[in-house]
Amino acid sequence: MTQQDQRPARTSGRAAVLGGARTAARRAMPPGLARVLDALRARLAADLAAEAASGRLILWLPAAFTLGILIYFGAAQEPSLAVAGVLLAALCGGAVLLRARPVAFGAMVALAAVTAGFTTASVRTALVAHEIATPGKGPVRLSGFVERVEHRPKGDRILLRLDAGPVKGLDKVPRLVRLTLRKGWAPPVGTHVTQLAQLLPPLGPAMPGAHDFGRNPWFAGIGGVGYGLGRPKLAEPAEPPLSVRLAMAVEAVRDSLSRRIRASLSGTPAEIAVALVAGDRSAIAPEVEESMRVSGLTHILSISGLHMALVAGTLFAFMRGGLALVPALALGFPIKSLAAVAALTGSAAYLVLSGNDVPAQRSFVMTALVLSGVLVGRPALTLRTVGVAGVCVLAFTPEAALDPGTQMSFAATLALVAAYERLRPMRALPRPDGWVGQAAIWLAVLVGGTALTSLVAGLATAPYGIFHFQRVAPYGLLANLAAMPAVSFMVMPFGLLGVLLMPFGFDHLAWPVMGKGIEIMVAVSDAIAVLPGADGRVDPVGAPTLALFSLGLTALCLLRGWLTAVAIVPFALALLMSGAPPRPDILIAPDAQTVAVRGPDGRLSVLGARSQRLVVEQWMTREGDMRKAGAEGLAALFTCDPLGCTAPLPGGGTIAVSRRAESLEADCLESRIVVTRDVPPRRCPAQVVTPETLQRTGTLAYHFRKGMSSEGASGGDWQIEPTRKPNVQRPWMPPLPPEPAPQRPATDDPEADAASE
Repeated sequence: MTQQDQRPARTSGRAAVLGGARTAARRAMPPGLARVLDALRARLAADLAAEAASGRLILWLPAAFTLGILIYFGAAQEPSLAVAGVLLAALCGGAVLLRARPVAFGAMVALAAVTAGFTTASVRTALVAHEIATPGKGPVRLSGFVERVEHRPKGDRILLRLDAGPVKGLDKVPRLVRLTLRKGWAPPVGTHVTQLAQLLPPLGPAMPGAHDFGRNPWFAGIGGVGYGLGRPKLAEPAEPPLSVRLAMAVEAVRDSLSRRIRASLSGTPAEIAVALVAGDRSAIAPEVEESMRVSGLTHILSISGLHMALVAGTLFAFMRGGLALVPALALGFPIKSLAAVAALTGSAAYLVLSGNDVPAQRSFVMTALVLSGVLVGRPALTLRTVGVAGVCVLAFTPEAALDPGTQMSFAATLALVAAYERLRPMRALPRPDGWVGQAAIWLAVLVGGTALTSLVAGLATAPYGIFHFQRVAPYGLLANLAAMPAVSFMVMPFGLLGVLLMPFGFDHLAWPVMGKGIEIMVAVSDAIAVLPGADGRVDPVGAPTLALFSLGLTALCLLRGWLTAVAIVPFALALLMSGAPPRPDILIAPDAQTVAVRGPDGRLSVLGARSQRLVVEQWMTREGDMRKAGAEGLAALFTCDPLGCTAPLPGGGTIAVSRRAESLEADCLESRIVVTRDVPPRRCPAQVVTPETLQRTGTLAYHFRKGMSSEGASGGDWQIEPTRKPNVQRPWMPPLPPEPAPQRPATDDPEADAASE
């Protein structure tokens, strides 16, 4: 018998053994359980076949595309774009060759979608690649055009597009620099200025596992950040580039809108109206934003799907209703399509005026797809629409996949559209006759729809809020039920009406109604925010937990029938892994002066918080600690004198933060860890942390691990976790400085030590 003849025999033998094992296991089961398992298996197979036959498995391709983007951003070094492109072409070719084999074809298409996401992110990085300014020791004189202005409560911030040419003091000259100025110092958009500025090291994560604040600015083309020294000075007149001219045109319209709104409104209603109409949130008081955040209404302040849907829906209703009043137009023209075109045009204008942020882009793409469905006469509010919108947004801005706003926006939209599809058969239920019954149904749909929308969106986005912000809004459902009618019927419609009436000079009739709706919304927010437990601070969850929840949410929304039960598995695993990751006991910021130590009460005591406010606020947020960076008593654990500060450590010993070189000899002998900006003594038994060390590691996190010493006494050791891993280098990260040369160990002979130096 040949080898080819023997191969089927071995295969059939294995099948017989496996079949016999299954038969034996089946005989050992109770008859009732065996019948239940057979029925479940048959039902799952039927549902899977129905999913494949209806083409719904294609809904998983956007998820695979997103997975490829996430894999790209998880790489330690920049991948090869050429290799990724070749692999994508090979997988696409393999899918074409295997199209007659359903299982192999599906697997190949899924792999191609993952590779497409990976390749798209690689292409995006290659297209936006630019220099990152390495700040020197002193200030630099910058010259360029003001492209964007943000008026913040505590100061102004400008985006400066630098003129071509070298800059004294900078080896690498970026295209865009973001500078912070004193309040009232920012010149108008389009002004050609020179500015003396102190550039800062590029932003990065505040601690291990935290959000990378340098990634999104880099993808936006910003190559340097810093603060201005003195007022900007006018430079010689010059022709601004195209991007600045476009920004000037948009800013002129936004300024005009803001002035007209503030002419009719004042205080908080005016600032929120400006934020919703013109996209400028800078003047909203911090206490108002905090109240909205605690009550669960902060999504109203961010231009997203709610606002885009209300703008498009209001425009569509106005246009269609107005055209329907004219019989000749209603009978002779497709007024529904004309209304869709008007709504699409207005939504595009609103996108530009609102700042063109990623959540607004996603919302506009969704709105455009829905209106396009109206134009061609097909249902558009489907899961396919969500998938296409996600691919379109991430294809142009793949870095948005890591943005909290984008994640929460898509999670809410996916859950809401899936819920809408499942409830669609209820529209066929019989309705009562008479205006009383119709009014009751309308009211029930309004209240029930608002409650269901808030509940579904809140549940879908809560894990992302916990992961990124360590916060939940326990009264969010109540706040949205009370506030959304005012937002839906007073705030957004009359805001849009005010914009439409501006050319005719009658916008002053609409703004007061919008302001009254905003007053109702703020009153609801303030009332909810003071309820017991409203500020839901929680412990963070790890990235694996969030990934499992995302998988479960996707399965729950995309699958139908009994296949939906598959979502139970990732949800259960996410629940089992939902404990908070270990908290660091010591945190040392890159300036080597801001240090946090965990005290006996479990809270961090922070020294030098004012000099690194942003970093400390990130530390406090991840701790679920409500104290601010400037809070009194924040450094209560530290004991200070003119030479420096010390604090006790968990497990014994102290940490010393030196302010003057004269303290280093004593600190080295008395402390376990010494943080200093000066050159430490060579004979220092303590662990020394300097700015040179922190330039390569970023914030250092120390974890104390309890254990037993060699003598049997209780003790432990310290595990050090750097924020910047030494093997990680991506284009948006500043290059690591050269590693310092190792020093010779000290000996007992001072003369020999001196000779070796």
